Amino acid sequence: MTAISPSRYASAAIALHWILAISLLFQVGLGGGLEHLPKGVAQFAGYQFHKSVGITILLLSLLRLGVRLARPRPAPVPDGKVQMLAARAVHVLLYAIMIGGPITGWVIVSTAKVRLQTMLFGVVPWPDLPVGQALHEPAEVLHGLLGPMTLALVLLHVAGALYHHVKREDVIGRMLPKAITSRSSISIAAALAVVAGFAALVSGRGMTFAAPAAAPVTEASTATAFDDPLPEASASAPEASASAIAEEPAPVASEEAATTAKASPWALEKGGRLGFTADYSGEAIEGSFGRWDAKIVFDPKDLAGSSIRATIDLASVESGDGQRDDMLKSDSFFGVTTHPTAQFVSTAIQEAGPDRYVANGTLSLHGKSRPVALRFTLKIAGDTATAKGSASLQRLAFGVGEAEWSATDQLKDAVGIDFSFRARRK
Repeated sequence: MTAISPSRYASAAIALHWILAISLLFQVGLGGGLEHLPKGVAQFAGYQFHKSVGITILLLSLLRLGVRLARPRPAPVPDGKVQMLAARAVHVLLYAIMIGGPITGWVIVSTAKVRLQTMLFGVVPWPDLPVGQALHEPAEVLHGLLGPMTLALVLLHVAGALYHHVKREDVIGRMLPKAITSRSSISIAAALAVVAGFAALVSGRGMTFAAPAAAPVTEASTATAFDDPLPEASASAPEASASAIAEEPAPVASEEAATTAKASPWALEKGGRLGFTADYSGEAIEGSFGRWDAKIVFDPKDLAGSSIRATIDLASVESGDGQRDDMLKSDSFFGVTTHPTAQFVSTAIQEAGPDRYVANGTLSLHGKSRPVALRFTLKIAGDTATAKGSASLQRLAFGVGEAEWSATDQLKDAVGIDFSFRARRK
């Protein structure tokens, strides 16, 4: 017996068709707008979201293909051989883009020199493909063509549907719910679908991803060193606003120290450096932070009344490689979306020799707090001080470098910290 073709598509096919149509146009717009996002946290978040939408489209497309193969569908509308061949080609190419597009992006991510853990919508970890580096460049070329190809195919698909609608052939109605049957209601639904598709394209293009906001500056901190601009990581680093990082007043060692302390506050001058060094496969990876500040109260003769509170904007990390910087900002390392800053608060400062000191304190990083000792030299000439120091820490103690980066055979656990700056007495 010959199976009778249904008059319309199955409900699951209809739902998946429209969800995928809107998602695909949104993804094309989103992909086109990524390069225009501000570099740093915003662009990193944009690419992560783009990957999440792409994997979602891939899964929905596979489901749609399964429904197409499992459920009977309406017979093709009779037409000329050229028109029917073109319609079939457009459908096949749309499936190829819906499935092949996310896969090429997946290959790009899986073969990047510095791999970033893909987290679907920031929640579900997504693995890399076990493919070779040779596929990276071809995948990039194909992926770069997806935007214009998708738009061209969608326009052809819509034009074909409208062509049959004008000929009073019920093609659009077969992909609409049963309640929509009259020609006028189908025309309205078609117009709304075109508007919705255009809106999805525009909204994807206009998506913005703001950097995580720091806590508001408290009234007690407005008269601290944050009244001055944040020091730059180098002479060429852009100047940043001091209000970008919140601060609390430094703790006073005791009531007696508060009344008898000789230690005075110091304000950092521009041009300081806060850097780090890590060992990756025997190669020294160096980086620095472009935005950081410290509230310092210090006097060599009153170490009990002296204190240091430093705050670092982790999103300002620079290591000489954009992909590596994005990786460092990801949840696997600094996790700047949930922990935008790190903070060191001293608990005791001791003399270690002429002009040499050790500041013992607590470093809060990536949601964890651990003791750290800063060793530094300090020379004071009048109201100007010059400091230079270093520290070492274990990154895994702070949960920095999770998942595949938790092993220490390539990326060592020990990380060196170095800093230098000039300060003036307030």
